[in-house]
Amino acid sequence: MIRNVFGAVLAVLGAAAVLLGVFQDWYGSRTGRSFRITQLFTDVGITGDKAALFNGLFLVMLVAAVVAALALVFRSGWLALLAAVLVLGFTILWMVRQYQIADSLTFGEGGLGWGWASTMIGGVLLLLSAAAMFGAGGAGAGHGRHARPRRGRYEEPEPGHGEVVEGPWDTGQAPPPRHHPGEGEGGRGRDAA
Repeated sequence: MIRNVFGAVLAVLGAAAVLLGVFQDWYGSRTGRSFRITQLFTDVGITGDKAALFNGLFLVMLVAAVVAALALVFRSGWLALLAAVLVLGFTILWMVRQYQIADSLTFGEGGLGWGWASTMIGGVLLLLSAAAMFGAGGAGAGHGRHARPRRGRYEEPEPGHGEVVEGPWDTGQAPPPRHHPGEGEGGRGRDAA
């Protein structure tokens, strides 16, 4: 439960950081949304051409944020991981392509801006969210006071109380009553009057 809540908080913070980062300066005075997606995959690389809202990096980050929201709804570590891979993958690919053009990646005037850093931090938060959700799904699954018994086998909810009884009953049904040694008719012991 706590891991799910922690994972959800990380996913929300990560998605927010990603979406805010894409509207801030990534390199020089260019925002992340002004870089075209196609420039990352062509021989020409990054050029001065500016992207519209839905053919730039904003589209990738928006898709990642939607996938992160779906991860929250379905409590899926795999979806959170997919969102993290999208964000980190495209941001790192952008860094490689930007380096090919600028021959350096330095912070400061005319260099890397805080938008890129915000997006990277958001991607790392999504990655941590996925790890928390995976941990929540694996820890304690099928155990505890309210665990349902498997078909054909009844187990007491708490260890050490009673014994395991084999039988053909369906899941969720109680086992037939058993008489223990020292009990007479009606479940009373020998010493009972």
